[in-house]
Amino acid sequence: MISGTLVSPLPAFVTILSILVLLVVLKFRRSSGRYPIRPFPRDMVLLHQCGKGPHAPSLSPFIMKLETFLKVAQIPYQIVRDYKMGPKGKVPWMEYNGMVLCDSQLCMEYLIAELNLDVDAHLSTKERAVSTSFQRMADEHTYWLMVHWRWAIDKDKICFKEANWGIMALAVSAFLQKRATKTQGLGRHSKAEILNIIRRDFEAFSNFLGTKKYFFGDRATCVDCSVFSQLSQFLWHLPNSEPQIILKNEFPNLVEYCHRMKDNFWPDWNENILISTDS
Repeated sequence: MISGTLVSPLPAFVTILSILVLLVVLKFRRSSGRYPIRPFPRDMVLLHQCGKGPHAPSLSPFIMKLETFLKVAQIPYQIVRDYKMGPKGKVPWMEYNGMVLCDSQLCMEYLIAELNLDVDAHLSTKERAVSTSFQRMADEHTYWLMVHWRWAIDKDKICFKEANWGIMALAVSAFLQKRATKTQGLGRHSKAEILNIIRRDFEAFSNFLGTKKYFFGDRATCVDCSVFSQLSQFLWHLPNSEPQIILKNEFPNLVEYCHRMKDNFWPDWNENILISTDS
């Protein structure tokens, strides 16, 4: 007599999820194949991005970063919410005078060189080195902490639901992002370890900022675009989470800094979010 075998539903779930992931990837590839140069005013940046965020202009800190830079540098731009991935399969990306450019940092560096901008020109050699270090920390470390908390630890996904993400989109994104954070390394830590690392990142930003208006004094520079964009996700898009509570209770100068960046460079903030708020 052959005994019955209990089959785990996990392989079937993984198979279905893998198919969904493949469909999403194929869709993005198809939508990213061609980039016809469209007519638009010369010296006008066309900033391609996704939909608005519920409490900050985007759920992507890198979209926030590039748009904040355009505001700080006073570069004319238009937003294109076409949900189309750039040539490198990511957003944001931009068109400028017939050029198609990808990656927020590379877009910023191109515009600085092309327009001879002085956003960081007043910084000394040592200050530029510190600026680069904090930018890399924000974009390559603090970012992954936020991603891991958002997708692996936070179970509610409130902001994504407020942004009308469907169940399938949430499931596929969670699968991809959890795998990405494990590959990156931070996704292998415990919740307590992640929280401690987040606190140390906040502490580093807070200690350097001190009582200054911006990271290097009275003028916002490129590093402010990076740090503000990452902190904005903790402050506005992780509601009632432990990282948000730590940020508000232990690092008030960073909270004030975020509101200062918002008030000084985002006069159209409420027009670019889904849920208007004064918090």
